[in-house]
Amino acid sequence: MRPVSSEDLYLMKWVRDPQISPDGTKVLFEVKTVEHEGTLKSYKTQIYMACLDKPQTGPIRFTSGMGNDTSPRWSPCGTKVAFLSDRDKDKNQLYILSLEGGEATKVTSVEGGVRNPSWSPDGKRIAFCALDRQAQQDEPNSGNSSGVRVVTRLRHKLDSVGFLPESSYQIYVLDVESGEITQLTTGPYDCLEPEWSPDGEHIAFVSARFPDYELSYVKDIWVVPSQGGEMKRLTSSDAVLSSPSWSPDGRAIACYGHDNGYKGATVPGICLVDPEDGTVRFLTRPAHLGAGQTATSDMVSPTRSKPAWSADGKKIYFSALHRGATGLYSVDVDTMAVDHIVDGKCVIYGWSKAASRDRFAAAVTSPEIICDIWCVDLSVEAPKLEDTVLEVTGGRGQVRRITQVNRELLESLYLSRPEEVEVEAYDGQKLQAWVMKPIGMQDEGKYPLVVHIHGGPHSAYGYAFFHEFQLLASRGYGVIFGNPRGSTGYGQEFVAATRHDWGGTDYQDVMAIADFAAKLPWVDNQRMGVTGGSYGGYMTNWIIGHTNRFKAAVSCRSTCNRFSQFGTSDAAYMNGQFEFDGDPWDNPEAYLSRSPIMYVRNVETPLLLIHSEGDLRCPISQADEMFVALKKLRKPVVMVRFPGESHNLSRTGKPLHRVERLEYMVAWFDRYMGPEEKDYSVPLAKPANVALKLPKQPALEEGEPGSEAEVR
Repeated sequence: MRPVSSEDLYLMKWVRDPQISPDGTKVLFEVKTVEHEGTLKSYKTQIYMACLDKPQTGPIRFTSGMGNDTSPRWSPCGTKVAFLSDRDKDKNQLYILSLEGGEATKVTSVEGGVRNPSWSPDGKRIAFCALDRQAQQDEPNSGNSSGVRVVTRLRHKLDSVGFLPESSYQIYVLDVESGEITQLTTGPYDCLEPEWSPDGEHIAFVSARFPDYELSYVKDIWVVPSQGGEMKRLTSSDAVLSSPSWSPDGRAIACYGHDNGYKGATVPGICLVDPEDGTVRFLTRPAHLGAGQTATSDMVSPTRSKPAWSADGKKIYFSALHRGATGLYSVDVDTMAVDHIVDGKCVIYGWSKAASRDRFAAAVTSPEIICDIWCVDLSVEAPKLEDTVLEVTGGRGQVRRITQVNRELLESLYLSRPEEVEVEAYDGQKLQAWVMKPIGMQDEGKYPLVVHIHGGPHSAYGYAFFHEFQLLASRGYGVIFGNPRGSTGYGQEFVAATRHDWGGTDYQDVMAIADFAAKLPWVDNQRMGVTGGSYGGYMTNWIIGHTNRFKAAVSCRSTCNRFSQFGTSDAAYMNGQFEFDGDPWDNPEAYLSRSPIMYVRNVETPLLLIHSEGDLRCPISQADEMFVALKKLRKPVVMVRFPGESHNLSRTGKPLHRVERLEYMVAWFDRYMGPEEKDYSVPLAKPANVALKLPKQPALEEGEPGSEAEVR
């Protein structure tokens, strides 16, 4: 046994997007690994298959191309699989592979690649999304070899993607036998998530086709004849709808949705859309369940799994987030009664249901399991197995673990097990949080601790595996992480509490969590640090401008100036609709008063800024502003810039960069509040063999950082 290291990232495997066969006997899923080619490390994704009725055989590799194979989708008869691949050094194209063997057949060669493949009910056609071929030729930047870019759209860039094409995504249908491709939709609006009606005559899809759609969260459900014809808008452009799923009789379409009452902070539920008159009926109201939502992790990429119908059309199955856990639920179409069917202290981040039976495949993570595939069968009564974190409520079904892709690695590591705690905020509000003790902690010792803050603010921590947390515990640090107001999974009022109040109640909640940790008998309250990413980075910057109690801070992919971020981010221009009180030119005080840059004179805490140069969500200019201000004020600050990375560096960045990021973080905490090896019963994890460029001595400081005095 040994402690977790940052370089364990190279040994991990990640599974996602489980797709159960129509008869429920098999499951396809993606497996991503780190490929080692000399000193160069990159990701490789392949598709695997497991026989659910023969678990002893274990999963087998289903594809073996030179590129990345993703998004497997079963044909309705279960004898063929469509999937996406970049194996021909092309953007993702559609391939078909028979279960009888042979080579995969490439069936599209579309410029820009394809996405969202969906089989027709008779298995003769496949719908998919691709860029409008005609519109691409008419783009202002088409054929421009000088690099000059003409921008005409508000939404012209997207983090992790870059500059978006002027043309929109449209829906196409491929005839599998002839190879003929027909374009069904047109216009300057994206058409996504195609879903076939049971009779194969129509395709439902999601689109925002109205003026000023770029300034709205609203998305409608549309339908179009599958042979081509006039598009019909079903809904009335007053709700945010996604992931359409036809009922077995074709008389209703289920989807995730909400009434947009709280804009981007509205809790989604399950809706029914009438395909005849477009009436929307909400089956679940956002009391406490976030339908389609899940908790965050640095290990998994969630799949947006569509709601699924029972064979008799009486129930709709869906996943939902509640108090840090994502389980499976059902809702009765007639009575609207919600039933929690699959529970556990874990997070289901992708799932699918068999067409012919109530059997599911689910991708699951928990604090002690990086990620694996489970099978849930509601038609079989069996006792709960000991090796699963899932449980069918009421004992009505069977849960079986299908994969253990990281078993050998996890069995060799010391893991710190999060302990759930309840923290009382200043006004009596109860906050859910988790505490992780350092590996090798001894009973009489006092240990440093890091307060970790999630992004969003409308996301959540929960029962998921976090490599970053385990690394901190293995390097001698305790960790506390929790869900202050603004987090999802606790109802509409809780998630909307940050409105016009960033740095207010949420800050006090984070400090209540820190106060709770400081009182733990094993915590050295003079050696506490704080960190977070995105909104968590914003909150880290805000905290050190309002208190000197932390010994060190690490701010990742952060913002510091809410005024300037408004126009430079790919998404912040929507903030004036709900999060902040109006737009910055109409109400500058609302933005500047909630900007950490305005409080830099108060900062005494040594700050490390970690930022990606290609971050379009929180542009690196935000880190630049914070760095320049603190440096000019002779405050202790260092900035580390990662080239070629996006906002998702910690989750999907290059493997080496992810390791380097972790090492910079721990090295900063080591400098100011580091543990002493003698205090632990096992050796602490050693730093990775990477070259860090931190200066040998701290930056110029005035006064002694770490004071518990509050800065007013």
